[in-house]
Amino acid sequence: MAQTMAEHLIEKGKAYGIAQGIEQGRIQAKQANILKVLRHRFDAVPDSFSSEINSIRNLPRLDALFEKALTAKTLDEIDLQNHDS
Repeated sequence: MAQTMAEHLIEKGKAYGIAQGIEQGRIQAKQANILKVLRHRFDAVPDSFSSEINSIRNLPRLDALFEKALTAKTLDEIDLQNHDS
């Protein structure tokens, strides 16, 4: 039996919600990994620094920050101002 327009839109909405949830999970995992690396390397990470990382929603920017977290000699080397939320 063919779907009604309403059923089609409901299914489309569910798929969109699942995709959004997956994307949000990826963002949160990257944020957590960046903070884990920084805490391991520098012990104390200021709350303001953590909050700033947790406000970033751009996956490529989070990837770049993760790479920088692996090699930075100080927290000051990590540029949090240059990002897209």
